[in-house]
Amino acid sequence: MTQLSIIIPVYNRGALLREAIGSVLPAASEVDLEIVIVDDASTDDTWDAIRAVGDPRVRALRMERNSGQSAARNRGLEEAHGTYVKFLDSDDLLEAPHLAFEVRAMESERAEIAVSGWLSEEDGSYDAPRFSSIVDDILAGLAVPTSAALYVRRSDWRWDPELRKLDDWDYFCQAALGASKITTVPGVAYIMRSHAGPRATNTSMLANAREHHRILTKIEERLASEGRLTDARRKRLAQYLYKELRVLTLHDPPAAGAALQHIVSLDPRFLPRDEERSRVIRAAARVLGVRTTLRLYRTAKRLLS
Repeated sequence: MTQLSIIIPVYNRGALLREAIGSVLPAASEVDLEIVIVDDASTDDTWDAIRAVGDPRVRALRMERNSGQSAARNRGLEEAHGTYVKFLDSDDLLEAPHLAFEVRAMESERAEIAVSGWLSEEDGSYDAPRFSSIVDDILAGLAVPTSAALYVRRSDWRWDPELRKLDDWDYFCQAALGASKITTVPGVAYIMRSHAGPRATNTSMLANAREHHRILTKIEERLASEGRLTDARRKRLAQYLYKELRVLTLHDPPAAGAALQHIVSLDPRFLPRDEERSRVIRAAARVLGVRTTLRLYRTAKRLLS
């Protein structure tokens, strides 16, 4: 069986894709790998560029219609042969020598996920987090972006096609909640590139907030169904849900009201703490209550805009 599958979804990015493939192939000297490219029904010359690669380690699939990068990744998973799988966006670059370290760590520690650091051309480098209590670490916000994780390939770990920006966070969280061991591998796994073209992660603050709540709802429902939603975790979820509540308050007040009602159901004595950086708002919430404070915040923002 192939040791590792690299799955690359692509849409209208022929030139960048060639560079992404070129960043992966050097790893083949140390790891038995395949590259599964899924063209999400590109309308330019991307499909021709894929078929021109001419390397037996590269397999090309084409979606019948444009369905988004998550659907393309799921198609790649269905066709992958590797024991392990890594996802690479077509506009990013893999640090190929690091792959062998990740595979060795997975095998030696019998882990289902290996996490590594990454480098953003815009924001600099990031170290990988360490996981000791997976559920509580996830609820504390520990996670890594798309290509900073290597996963055991499992048929029940799927990407959510309804998500457009936080899809990698969702996949990581759902996989992590199904894992018994996550190992941390020092070093950089990939480079998140900066370029002038469109990114699949471009979206509005409101869309981001809605996806954030959708993912936390999935986590809550899963933990509840598995009997792992303790009182302490309910309270932590309430804080995490609050993180995007100011955005909803400004742009979707009915959704904000429903979210706050759910937050209070999780923690009847809720007051914003670590997910509210403004000391003024934290203090106002203690005196006036959260609902009134958010209402005043919205009014003030509207007057100042």
